[in-house]
Amino acid sequence: MASSSALPPSDVIDVEMEHHISELESIKTEEELDKKLNAMSKFGFSIANWMKVLFNRDVEKKEFKAEWLTIDEYKAKADEAMHDAWRVLNLQNWRLEKKGSVRGDVVESIHTDHHGKVYRFTGLVDCPPQFLFEEFKNNLTRLPEWNPTILKSEIIKEIADGVDLSYQVTAGGGRGIIAPRDFIILRRTAALGRDGRPA
Repeated sequence: MASSSALPPSDVIDVEMEHHISELESIKTEEELDKKLNAMSKFGFSIANWMKVLFNRDVEKKEFKAEWLTIDEYKAKADEAMHDAWRVLNLQNWRLEKKGSVRGDVVESIHTDHHGKVYRFTGLVDCPPQFLFEEFKNNLTRLPEWNPTILKSEIIKEIADGVDLSYQVTAGGGRGIIAPRDFIILRRTAALGRDGRPA
């Protein structure tokens, strides 16, 4: 009986995928990676950026080696990033950028060696804290419905409980000065203790 599917058999897909993976693993420079990924997809720029995030790159070394992360490595990086974000948010000497006159919302900034300029918003949100936490944790794809700075938000892969990869496209700004950009985000959500570690 003939299949009505237009897809090739899975062994053909596996062979083709193995071929692409072996080519990617032999890449020596970022330029070679961009060229290969651009050739693999008409959406090359986004795919190239997405793939770079999936590869582990030590920016201190001049040599570039593509290397897939394991689940445990993703989890460790996510925990480390969350702890670092907590540390930055709790730094002293934030500089006031803007204060709302009606509700008292505050936007502050601080410059860090690792992250550059970081902004912090403090304000009142008219909803229970648990609802807001659940909205960010479980309804990431609905962000564009209420956040005009996000055009698209999707989950790429759930890695573990509270750890996932997401894809977001931001709106442009400044009357065309800032172009829309896309990001791959390694996201970690968890209730934290006072030390910034998962409770």
